[in-house]
Parts: sequence; C-alpha cells; structure tokens
Amino acid sequence: MVAGHSRWGPALALVGLAGLAITQPLLDLMGRNPEFFVAGSYTRTQIIEFGAIVALVPSAAMLVVLGLARLAHPRLGRLVYVVLVAGLGALFGNVLARGLDLDGLAIAVVASLIGAVVAVLLTRVRAGHLLLQYLAVANIFFLVAFLLMSPVSALVSEEVDADALGSVSVPVPPGAVVVIVFDELPLSTLMRTDGTINAERFPAFARLAAGSTWFRNASSPHNRTERAVPAVMTGNVLDRRTMPTYEALPRNLLALMGTAVPVERYEALTDLCPRDTCEERTGKPLRDALRDSVVVFGHRVLPARLRDHLAPIDDAWGDFGGVLAPPGIPRTVPTTPADAEAENDPFAAADPLARWHGSDTSERSPSTQAQRLVEQGLQIDGEPALHFMHVVFPHAPWFITPWGTRLMEPLPAWDDAERTDDVAWSGLTRFQRHSLQAGAADVALGQVIDHLQEAGLWDDATVLVTADHGTSTIPPDVGREATPANVEEVFRVPFFLKVTGQTDPAVVDEIANTVDVLPTLMDVLDVETDWEMDGHSLLDGSVRKVEPLVDRTVAGLLRVVRRHATDFPHGWDWTALAAVGEHGALVGTPIDDLAVGAPSDLQWTADNEASFESLPNGLGEAPQIITGVLGGPDASEPPPVVIVANGTVAGVTGGYDPTNDGWTFSSMLGPYLIDGANQIEAYEVTPGAGGPVLHRIG
Repeated sequence: MVAGHSRWGPALALVGLAGLAITQPLLDLMGRNPEFFVAGSYTRTQIIEFGAIVALVPSAAMLVVLGLARLAHPRLGRLVYVVLVAGLGALFGNVLARGLDLDGLAIAVVASLIGAVVAVLLTRVRAGHLLLQYLAVANIFFLVAFLLMSPVSALVSEEVDADALGSVSVPVPPGAVVVIVFDELPLSTLMRTDGTINAERFPAFARLAAGSTWFRNASSPHNRTERAVPAVMTGNVLDRRTMPTYEALPRNLLALMGTAVPVERYEALTDLCPRDTCEERTGKPLRDALRDSVVVFGHRVLPARLRDHLAPIDDAWGDFGGVLAPPGIPRTVPTTPADAEAENDPFAAADPLARWHGSDTSERSPSTQAQRLVEQGLQIDGEPALHFMHVVFPHAPWFITPWGTRLMEPLPAWDDAERTDDVAWSGLTRFQRHSLQAGAADVALGQVIDHLQEAGLWDDATVLVTADHGTSTIPPDVGREATPANVEEVFRVPFFLKVTGQTDPAVVDEIANTVDVLPTLMDVLDVETDWEMDGHSLLDGSVRKVEPLVDRTVAGLLRVVRRHATDFPHGWDWTALAAVGEHGALVGTPIDDLAVGAPSDLQWTADNEASFESLPNGLGEAPQIITGVLGGPDASEPPPVVIVANGTVAGVTGGYDPTNDGWTFSSMLGPYLIDGANQIEAYEVTPGAGGPVLHRIG
C-alpha cells in the first residue's frame, strides 16, 4: 500500500470507490424513474430509507469484510483490500463502458483495464488514494441529489395546495357515473370495413354503440399508459416526467367528482385519487424496492451475456425479482431512438408489453384484470357515485379467450427475421391472439352492461368507455412505438358516451381526443370549474386545442380495418379469425363435406398433443394455438396442411421454419374444441379437379 496512509485511509477510499461504482449510478437511475416508486405505492419515508440504504449499506458491508479480514491477519487484510478495490474498479468500468454503448468483449476489456488502473491508483499512487478518500463524502451528495434534485424529489417533498381544485361546482348526478378505460385497445380491432362495430366478435361493444354516442374519430395523445390515463382524467396532454399522482395532478376527474359523490376506483397504474376521498392503496414493502433495484442495476451495468440470466424488467414497473417473461413474448429489439435510449436506461425500454405497476404476478395477469373490471362493475348500485375503472387489459401478453379459457403453452415465438413469409405469419398470429383477448374484454364489458340493465340502473347512468392507447400488430412496426406506418393503430381508440336517458345511437366523425373526456363529462354533468384544460367538450361547439396524431378523418382508420380484412377475408366471426392462408376457406367445414384422398406420406407431431385428451385442464387452459413439426420423405418445401378438430377443419398451418425433422409450424384453431377428450388430426391439402383434396397425415 501507499506509504503514509492514515489508519482510516483505505476504509475511506473504499467508501469513495463504492460511491462511484454503486451509489451514484443506481441512485441516478432510480431517481430518473419515479414511476417505479409510484407504481409500488412507496411512501415518502420508504423512498428516503431506500436512498439511505443504497448510499450507506454497500460501503458499510465492505468495511465490515475488510475489518474482519484485518482482524484475522494483516496480510489477509491487504489481500482483501486489493480484491475489493479491483472488484469495485471493474464495476465502475462496467458503468462507464455501458454508458459508451459498449458490450460483449469490449465491456470486459474496458472493465478489466479500469479495475487494474484503480487498483494501482489506490495501492501505489498517493494522489489517487487521497482523491478517493475525499470522494467518500460524495455518497452523501449522491443521496441529497436523489432526494432533492432528481424527479423523485417530487414524491418526497411535494404537497398539495389546499386550494388546488380552485372553484368547483358539481351537482349530484341522477345515477352512477361509470368510466371504463381499457388498456392497449386499438379501435380498428373492433371494426368491420363498413365502419361499424363487428358485432359477431364484439357484441358488448356493438350493444354499447347501439345506445350511445360513438366518437369514431377519437385518438389518444400518448402511447404510454403512465401519461395516457392521466390525460383522460385531467383533460391535459402531459409532459413525460409528470407523475401520475394526486400530488402532481390534483385537478382530475376523481378529485372533482369526490367533492359531490362517493368515488369507487380501480387504478391499475395511476394514483390520482385524494387521500380523503379514496382508500389509500397498500404500498409494497421496502425490501421489494431493494430487490428490484439490484435487478435493474444488473441490467444497467452488466454485459448482455450476464443480463440474460437476470429477471426481465420490460413488462412491469417492479417485482422484477419475481416475474418471468411470458412464453412466446420476446424482449424487443430496439428499432427507434426511444429504443436506442432503452439500451442504456432499462426503464425506458420500448416493448409490446406495457410496463405497469409493481403488483404481484397474479394481479398483473389478463385473467385477473378482466375479473377486476367485472368485480368493480357489479358493485355499482342505485346511489349516485363515480365508478372509475382502468384495467391493464386487453394489453399484452395475450393469453385468454372470449370463452373463458387461457391459451396453453407452448405458444409460437414472434418471428421477426428477414424472411418475409415468417414475418407475415407472426403478424397474423399477433392479431389473432390480440383479438381473442379483446374478445375477452368484450365479455367483461358485457357483464358490466348486463348488471346495469338488469338492475334498472342503465337509464339514469352516465357511461363512458374508452382506452388509453392502441398497439400495432402489423409487421414490421409492431407494438406501441409510433411510426408513420402504424399511428392509426397506436393512437386510435374507442370512445363511447351514453348520457342519462339516451336510447338512440349517434356516430360522430368530428375530431375527438381522449383529453376531451373530462371536459365532455363536465359538460354532460353540468359541472362548473375555473380549470383550464387542453381538451374541450365535444358537445358544446367549442374549438379544439389539440391536433390529432392520426389522420384528420376516419379514412386512415378504415385503411387499417381493410388491411386486417385482407389478412382474414372469410368473415367476421371467430372461425374467420382462424381462416388464414391459401386454404383458409376450408376452416369451419366438416371433413365429411370435403374430398378425402389416400393417406399422406407426411408425418406430424404436436408439441401439446397430450393436452387434447382432457379439456380444459385444471388451470382452465386449452391449446387454442397448436404448434408442432411436419415431416416426411417429400417435405423439401413446407406442405399445405389443415388441422381438423372433432371432425371440422379448425385451422391452417403456417409460420414454417426448417428443422432436422422437417418443418415446425403453428396454427390457431377456431372454436371447435369441446370439453373432455378431443380428436385432433392433420390433413395435407392437394389440388383436385373438383377442388382441394385432403389426405390424412399419420
């Protein structure tokens, strides 16, 4: 070691180095992403404790290790000191290398070099040793910056002005005010090419349209839930760093209606209800934030090979240590500037899965979110009240079906390689799975409408149904990252309003926006305020302030609907959703009505063959999508094959990928599975004089 060190010199140097390698990068990353703490409902005290632990505990742990080593033997103490210094130096090197967008071998080389340089500086160069001693106090500065200067400071210090609501007058409405916000539901999914709602797949939305005003030219100003939902509730386009909390946005729908009537809310992500109006959400324990921060830190500093062994962080705002990526849903490959930023900021990752609150895995499941909507809807009674429901549904991952089953693994992975046929098939699969889950959302909505009508509450109720944003299923621009090619799917959303006493439908194609939800509701309910909003009432003839991010007419919307109709040309029911490809017209036809020739020379195996023996299984799962392998002596090219379920053509195979045994495939099955044992067969299709001929595959 350097001559002349004080007794505390090595300890202080370790503290300074730990601050550079651990405290600063972690507190900086977490401080720039306060959504993490909002999502977990962490209290101000918990946030302060989190910062203090990150700033002090790593250094304290290393000092304990060093002290114990010294007590055991001075020479061991020197060895442990060098090892700790080199390790922290290498970690600091990783931070710098990842900041320079290095990865793989490059990050290992840079980290090793920096670790060696730091070790030499600390053990051989007095000036370097003294510098790190002085930097020991920087841990306190990093903590102060996290608590007082980062975006998290708003959660630590922000208080609500007692007069934040301003001048407000809210008459008691004649019945319930019901606001339902779905998540990631593009309007085009619900529609037919004639501009109407597809009643065969989405009967509840069709019923709603038949008795409400449908603002068909509606869109959202945001493609991120943490801004899109508050935009609905505040009437304002939001800055990226505005927190979705009552403290940051006190002028919102929940606070407004809470001045006159009870508020029942389910907020999956936001926390906009005043504490004296709604029951405060139960926050997560501090240990969860610490555990998650370790995973996030690993994604921030480790090379790709090591990051692959960490829990994924792109499908939630927390609980990273306890959630695994859903099967068949890959990590998104960055393709936009926002995605490029995600490589250095794990929280900024762009992906087809919304990153939402850090509740446990079961709460985040699509099935639970559907259940929450129905539970909240069934609580509505005859008393005037606001019932606000934002469910993260039918948001990906897409696993559930309209008939109450869950898609069974294995599911086909998205194939976004350069092979055009595979990319096209993955787009069809995306739309199929998304549509099935949208159908499940329709079923849940239908149960809420049934309750209101059967309980005699519908006529007096004010009901508004919309979505925060959409998503694109058309390759290559899939997901919710907006491009010029996909904005009509990403930003177009349903927007239905049924006012008290309304029985006749209306379709309005004037430009509408989800920031218009609150001022339109205020107009309908005769609410008076002095609020200034970006949105405006769609019913009073006022002039809009926000221009749409989509076409000014519904022409762009209808282009997307026609594109989907081209991909699925055989009708509008659930059978037609499975009727894709060259022989899609056969889907829904009994095998007895088709020409059947000699058996095929091909063979096939299904990955989930045994699961068809008893459906649904104990988890309520069914193999609505079947995957497997086709092969045989003449299978040099992917063969045209259909899947027959219980005597009816139920699906067409596609998404072929060569393997040693032939070709892997996937196929969505139409609604031809039955409870109990199912007979599943595959048939090769060949042309014949009178039409296609089917040949059973062994």
